[in-house]
Amino acid sequence: MLPMVSVMDMRYKTVGKNRLSEIVDALSKLNTKQLMAYWIDQEVKEGEMYHYLYELSKEVQWDERVPKLFFRLYQESLGHAEVLLKIFEEMFPKEELPKVNLPSLEVELSKEELERLVRSGRLRDIIEYLMGTEILAHDVYKYLAEKSQDEEAKATLLWLSKIEEGHYKLLRDLYTSLFGLPPE
Repeated sequence: MLPMVSVMDMRYKTVGKNRLSEIVDALSKLNTKQLMAYWIDQEVKEGEMYHYLYELSKEVQWDERVPKLFFRLYQESLGHAEVLLKIFEEMFPKEELPKVNLPSLEVELSKEELERLVRSGRLRDIIEYLMGTEILAHDVYKYLAEKSQDEEAKATLLWLSKIEEGHYKLLRDLYTSLFGLPPE
């Protein structure tokens, strides 16, 4: 079972509590069109991060399940972005995606930081970080769905929440199988 906690009460490693509160507040003020654009962008960035990790992990001597999972998460993230784009196009025919200038909920580590972690063999830290970003996104999407008055946005947010929960579970299962114990 996923450890469910309030978005505002959890102290995530990936985003500071005050910054998280600011991002969630800003997201809750976006209209549906802006939210869709933000979510699409987030899935693309997440996919790019997982693809980069996939490429890096092939260069080191890690268990073969690691690059396979990173590649799977890369494909899924891009697939989710495509689904969200189709939903956007159905909801807003002939309209461009608006530019939304908000920080990312999930992708916080630079390519240099990811490479440093991979090359120094810190797989446990990488997977813990990724689990933190996935559970954070899950909690934020669920929180926003509970606050949303727009039924289409609510349904999309709940769908995204389940996706992030699934990613968390995949990473947690890999962590447990690699290190013998579930993460704390």
